[in-house]
Amino acid sequence: MTIEETLKRIEEKLEKIETDIAQIRRQVLETDAKNSKSLIGLPDHLRKTALGLMKIGQGTANDVSKHTRRARAVESDYLNQLERQGFVTSFRRSRQKFFSIGNDLRTNSEASEV
Repeated sequence: MTIEETLKRIEEKLEKIETDIAQIRRQVLETDAKNSKSLIGLPDHLRKTALGLMKIGQGTANDVSKHTRRARAVESDYLNQLERQGFVTSFRRSRQKFFSIGNDLRTNSEASEV
């Protein structure tokens, strides 16, 4: 394979990556718009928790409490409420329970996973 052929293949792969990135950006913008609409329907205390979780992406009740400046136990309760409503998903790693924004903020249809 010549250098020109190698460069051509690299260029084609870069173009594919650029296309993929553009598609991901569109999906993120669409998701953000849908998330904003879903957040409006939440009570203030749960909205603050959801926004705190959105800022960090994924974390424990303790992580969220650092952003909301509320007690860990309060955030744990609110995160569990959001999970029951389908807005948040969770998983356990060792003894810690980690939360992330669930599909319900986007589709309002899927249940959470534990």
